[in-house]
Amino acid sequence: MNKILGFGQVLWDLSVFVDYQFIKELDIKVGGHRIVNLETINEILVKLKEQKKEIIKNSGGSCANVMSNMAKLGSQTAFSGKHGDDADGWKYMNILSNEDVKTHSIVDKENSTGQLLSLITPDKDRTFIVYRGASEVLPPDLVDKELLHMSDIVHLEGYLIINSENALWKIFEEANKITFDLAAYTIIENTRPILQKMMKKHPPLILFSNLSEGQAFTQKENPEDILDRMLEYSENSVLTLGEKGVMIKKANGEQHFEPAIKTVLADTTGAGDSFSGGFLHEFFKNCDIKKASKLGVRTASATISKLGARSFHPRQLKEITTE
Repeated sequence: MNKILGFGQVLWDLSVFVDYQFIKELDIKVGGHRIVNLETINEILVKLKEQKKEIIKNSGGSCANVMSNMAKLGSQTAFSGKHGDDADGWKYMNILSNEDVKTHSIVDKENSTGQLLSLITPDKDRTFIVYRGASEVLPPDLVDKELLHMSDIVHLEGYLIINSENALWKIFEEANKITFDLAAYTIIENTRPILQKMMKKHPPLILFSNLSEGQAFTQKENPEDILDRMLEYSENSVLTLGEKGVMIKKANGEQHFEPAIKTVLADTTGAGDSFSGGFLHEFFKNCDIKKASKLGVRTASATISKLGARSFHPRQLKEITTE
């Protein structure tokens, strides 16, 4: 029996520091998110190499990051995702296994394993260029019902809604309980009615969102209004507010605000995933949102102080305290 199973994209993170001009030339907003084909991401990588930029490669993917962080904290976790039958795909799953995450591969023999290019600007914000590769489409018949049934909780990332709506429906219908992390706001704007329909029928135990995602999902601007609207689709709503902190509200009216920890930033990639990992690890002990949010912000602080979405190590927590 898996305590929590993550179902998400298999992506390698390619992190590189760039100036604002490089982002401008790509015709994308700083902090934006764009899905591209293999040819396009390779063209961008060539430009970076021509500028002699150092590209740092680490295994990533939102859901896998959450499972990795939870496992490091001691949770029993598993991960299932679709990857290419290539060195990148098998190495990715092997890294997760070495982090004590049980792995369940869905192998695509036609497409290569996905890549996420994280362009880090001087303000430490990141702009994403994503080649989803084998993760692009997940046919519902490749979703193992038995795997879902043997898991107490299934954690999902919103990116699965792209081209895999039927698979996502199947997971919502077959899972015992779901926790759900919304995707980039540009994706939510195009899929909001479908996501809301799914969650109305099968409300997640916890719905995670950042401010821009929450605004896109609820069509509300104020954080308090966003939280209340999120509760129409979930049992507990969690709204992260970056350097300000995080707001949590339960269906019974209990709510909590946890301020963020002042941290010298190295890279914000994976900050939300790290928070979710810490929050879920503690929440599943006794559903205490105060303790869960405190561990979440500490885990996030540890991650953003180093380069890489999975840079967190539990020993860092000894040096990080909340008030």
